[in-house]
Amino acid sequence: MKTYMMKPLGFAMLGALALHVQACDSFVAVDNPNNLETSAINPQTDATLLSQSAYQSFATGIGEIPVYQAWFTNRARVGDTFPTRNEIGRRNIPDNNTHTNGFWNNIHSAMQFARTAIKATQDAGPTLDLERDWFVSGFAILLEAELYCDGTIAASTTESRGKMTTNALLDSAIHDLRLVQDIATKVTGTGAADAQAMSTAAQVGIARALLQQGKKAEASTEAAKVSPSFNYSILRVDNSSSRNLGNQVWMYSESRISLVVGPEFRAMADSGDPRIAYVDAKRLAQDGVLQFYRQNKYKTWGDNERFASGLEAQYIKVEADANPAAMLSFINERRAVGKQPAFPSTSTPSQLLTELMVQRARDFWLEGFDVMDLRRNPNNFPYVLPPGNTYYKPELGPVQSDVCWPVPQNEKRNNPLWTS
Repeated sequence: MKTYMMKPLGFAMLGALALHVQACDSFVAVDNPNNLETSAINPQTDATLLSQSAYQSFATGIGEIPVYQAWFTNRARVGDTFPTRNEIGRRNIPDNNTHTNGFWNNIHSAMQFARTAIKATQDAGPTLDLERDWFVSGFAILLEAELYCDGTIAASTTESRGKMTTNALLDSAIHDLRLVQDIATKVTGTGAADAQAMSTAAQVGIARALLQQGKKAEASTEAAKVSPSFNYSILRVDNSSSRNLGNQVWMYSESRISLVVGPEFRAMADSGDPRIAYVDAKRLAQDGVLQFYRQNKYKTWGDNERFASGLEAQYIKVEADANPAAMLSFINERRAVGKQPAFPSTSTPSQLLTELMVQRARDFWLEGFDVMDLRRNPNNFPYVLPPGNTYYKPELGPVQSDVCWPVPQNEKRNNPLWTS
């Protein structure tokens, strides 16, 4: 299987990191170092730097999100003292939660960076740089639609958007990802392979968005276009001087020691499923309460993370088609990977969908698909703690009923077009 990488490509203007970049005549000059003004951008010399920076901003900014999704859906347990992190685990998130607000800011920073670069450089024509900017914009919007209860698009510096529904955000994500594909057909030469890899990843994203909208026939058609062997990964770097480039799931396993593998997933690993791996660290987690069972799927700062894949496309198609025989066959393929016996052929459609979600949880454990799956299939979503249940730290109160993350107060208060 050939794997494509989302690479740390260049200077990230929003962070303090410096990597090798394609040479250009001058760095982007801005009068205010906190703002990127389109009038200061030279499309011929700065387009590559800008697109690489937006790309890296996105790749870095989403690094911790799989951890918080796992906590939110009980794919992992919160071994942390921060009340705000236990709010995530209890599914009781206020709109001033530090962490979900921070992820909103990360997503919007990358989105705005990319869209500002698009506005400044699109006249140069269909280039790999322009494709990369639309890629960041499309996937940032898609991620916002999956995670947040509603949202808005961070446009260029001279534009503003009001409140948007999840469905409207998904439409916008599909629009941007189709532009990725259109541009890819026009990129030739040394960038053609990268252009095609992003185009195929965008294909997965389009199918994902359509499934989330409930447009199942369209989702199936789009997912079928992706080779089962396709894999597009985020490249993480084992660099102690710049750990924001590293695998952040590992950070919560080795540094913060607060990502705890719960009994449900330990049982999977103990039964022989190679998709789930953990180690008993023989100590308590950071909170001093939970035994620290450390995930062992990622083992270093430099372990790459799957971002879009043919396997995901297969799951999308099987779910969208809802053909019992095909679903059972695919479920049993995945159960065989997990060293499990065949699933009963007498299962009802609802039981089949639940088992499909079980296998999806195993295949994409700690990869950040959890919240979208919960929102799409709340009645067939396994392992999540039901509302009213006792939290695994009973003193913090019962589990609540959130299925998405709230938009930050600052966005609601400061966006002049936001309406409640």
